[in-house]
Amino acid sequence: MPEILQEHERKARNPHICDYCGEAIEKGEIYEWAKLKYEGVIYEWKNHKKCGFIASELWSYIDPDNGMTEEDFQEGCREFCHAFVCPDCEQYNKEFEDCEKDESYCIDKIYGFLQAHELYKDRREGWFDVWKCKDKPSNEAPNK
Repeated sequence: MPEILQEHERKARNPHICDYCGEAIEKGEIYEWAKLKYEGVIYEWKNHKKCGFIASELWSYIDPDNGMTEEDFQEGCREFCHAFVCPDCEQYNKEFEDCEKDESYCIDKIYGFLQAHELYKDRREGWFDVWKCKDKPSNEAPNK
């Protein structure tokens, strides 16, 4: 696991790229910044606040070995979206079990879903753990 040397929120003076989703962090946007150390190498990590929230909520679901990479995050979001978000989406084609919008995942929809739902493993499903979601109590749901 990477060692966190420093971390805080910053306001972007210049555009950056989110190390989770790969999309732009726009000038003037508040984002999360960290200085990390892994196997003797020091590096910076920048991400959207929304992506940081998603990563923390999906950490156990994605189950990264040595910290969450961009690839871990994107694949985990794709799998989570197809399992929990897509079936209720107007862009989802139930017959082909695919998104008609031809996007691999929808960060905004995942973010909204995770603000209102709690992800958990249900160990009562025989030999395998099954991921399920339930509504968060209204006093626990974070504000947008």
